[in-house]
Amino acid sequence: MSDHWTRGFAFRAAILAFALFALTIPKSANAVPSYARQTGLACEACHTVFPALTAFGRTFKASGYTLFNTLKVQDIDKLAHSTLSLSDLPPVSAMVMASQSLEAKANDENSSKASTDFPQQASLFYAGRISDNIGAFIQITYDDQSGSFGIDNTDIRFADVTKIDGHSVIYGVSLNNNPTVQDLWNTVPAWGQPFIASPALQSPVAGAQIQGALSGGVAGLSAYTFVDQAFYAEAGVYRSALQGASVAFDGDQNNNVISGVAPYWRLAYEWDFGNHSLEVGTFGMYAELQNPTTPAGGAINGSLQHAPTDRFLDASFDTQYQYTDDETQISLTAAWIHEHQDLSASFAEDLSTNPSDNLDSYNVVASYFWHRKLGATFGFFGVNGSNDPIYFGTINGSPNSTWGLFEIDYLPWLNVKLGLQYTAYIKFDGATSNYDGLGRNASDNDLLFGYLWVAF
Repeated sequence: MSDHWTRGFAFRAAILAFALFALTIPKSANAVPSYARQTGLACEACHTVFPALTAFGRTFKASGYTLFNTLKVQDIDKLAHSTLSLSDLPPVSAMVMASQSLEAKANDENSSKASTDFPQQASLFYAGRISDNIGAFIQITYDDQSGSFGIDNTDIRFADVTKIDGHSVIYGVSLNNNPTVQDLWNTVPAWGQPFIASPALQSPVAGAQIQGALSGGVAGLSAYTFVDQAFYAEAGVYRSALQGASVAFDGDQNNNVISGVAPYWRLAYEWDFGNHSLEVGTFGMYAELQNPTTPAGGAINGSLQHAPTDRFLDASFDTQYQYTDDETQISLTAAWIHEHQDLSASFAEDLSTNPSDNLDSYNVVASYFWHRKLGATFGFFGVNGSNDPIYFGTINGSPNSTWGLFEIDYLPWLNVKLGLQYTAYIKFDGATSNYDGLGRNASDNDLLFGYLWVAF
């Protein structure tokens, strides 16, 4: 890396940091998110620092988002059975993100290293209680990269609580559109670090299917139980959201459609002691994908009546530690996902070198916040896999990538976050230098990212 580039990058980083500081001049906060309005509790009851959940926040989510401390419209029949239970105030919230990104090196001679996204994302939520036992987290998002609105993370729950032999048992059903979005811990792909990333950030070519590949394109139904706020078990299935006549074969669509259903599981144990919380668990999914696509961009397009199929088994181990009091919030998370890939269809069509591959994805993240005002996060991430030049499309056939993340945050209020994040790549798509055969190095994808995140 040249001295000229280093000086230029440092100068821009200083300007961006100053601009972020200027935004922290106190202003009046007009509102708080709908869960807080519904419960009458401040954000810190459910979050260490949003969106990370506390033990109480996990119980609130498992209970179907139904806890309330507001007026409601009710009706009962002659047998005193509830026939109507509506919140007096609709649980509606909004979220806006704006950001500035600066990449170490532009992708090509015609593009810029810097990009401004305003808004990077704008979301409207229906988030809260629907009736006594039903609640929801429904997100509609405008994305500035696509310039369109769409259904984002969605989790609709029925939940109840009972006592069995002196044990508290929360049980319920979740209808959702993203594997792991219904989860309670910040170790899973849907809720893991980084909570927000730059649209300009270059990502490695490979990732497990459960790491967002099916997000928004599936419908899932799962049943779960949470015993004594300690033992958690969940099992369910996912199905591609578009089926039958709505996805009639048109020659270049209908890729990665789940054949039948994709089973999903989650087991976890949480131990809460004083201000401390420790979780260990596992989650995973098995998916048979018709008309599969490859990380290199190859695709099979055939009739869904007799579509060729690749099979993916994802299995994981995860753990989370939290320490929370009024002055200090500490979080340590780690996750490892192993994916076995049966590439029978891709191999038969010469879209993979091997009939089967393996992929491992892992991360370790530590966060510290002082008074929920000032915080720092360090993370290490990696992907390792089989050597398969055709399937992964990399120069040396390897998908291996490693990178680190450092972030500092300032929260003038509990629902406003200003962050400065730096991502540094050690290896990218199998190499540290010239990974694309055109002279681009892993460190050329390093990126400085400043953002404003407001929820109200």
